[in-house]
Amino acid sequence: MKNIISLICFLITSISCFGQERIFSLGYGKTFVNNDSSTLSLSLDLNRIPGQSEKAGGYYFINEVIGSEGWGYYLKPTMDINIGSNISSSPNNISVGAPLGLVYDFRECELGIFSFYIDGSPELVADKGFKNNLYYFSVNSYLKYEFLNDKVLLNILSGVSNANGARNQFDKGTDTYGRLTIPFFLKLICWNAVSCSGKSFKRINWTNSFKFNSVYADDSKINTDNNYIYFNSKFDFYFTPNIGFNITYFNGKEEPAFKRNNAVIFGLTLSR
Repeated sequence: MKNIISLICFLITSISCFGQERIFSLGYGKTFVNNDSSTLSLSLDLNRIPGQSEKAGGYYFINEVIGSEGWGYYLKPTMDINIGSNISSSPNNISVGAPLGLVYDFRECELGIFSFYIDGSPELVADKGFKNNLYYFSVNSYLKYEFLNDKVLLNILSGVSNANGARNQFDKGTDTYGRLTIPFFLKLICWNAVSCSGKSFKRINWTNSFKFNSVYADDSKINTDNNYIYFNSKFDFYFTPNIGFNITYFNGKEEPAFKRNNAVIFGLTLSR
């Protein structure tokens, strides 16, 4: 619990540094594994979906066009933090990275636009106590479909990711780590609204993430099975541009500990 309180203080400070529609939430809910019953949960998302449209709030260090043929390059921070008071309530992980990559935007049509991304990123994935940590370099490629107008944003993205590095456990030393992931992401933002001050915003933000992880190098005591599936869905309803209500569902096993998660969380969303 002390770790969660410390993270809350840190993440509230982070909100002033990074701009994204949904960045921080605090919730309370129900878990469905073993004897866990209720849980406190905290999450932070920054550029969670690879290739997220900058028009939709993605935050980039660098996002530049190369010539006039549809190519570009980017460097952006990523952060995905999911902390729960019970093991089964969330992955209890802290993930940060800095992908540097190339993007090619195909010719836009009436149905939207397709883009191809390839990037490399140093990444850290740690448990909430920083006692079980993964350090690796990942190479990733994605194909993204995007439909964007004044009323709606739809992102659908899938690809492949390969990571190689090490697992460091506080009391057990270091092991080689490697995994192959096939991810699928879906994001929908819609329902125009106007605040009392006249600021335009979207009321609905629905984000889904599905991952199939195949781990081919790791500590055998942690990985009793080499293949893992993880699913996360988060639905935000905004009352104002900065405050909303969310429902989050976790199910599956995720880095770094690959322990079973199954929970539904109801929470408060803060955004910028």
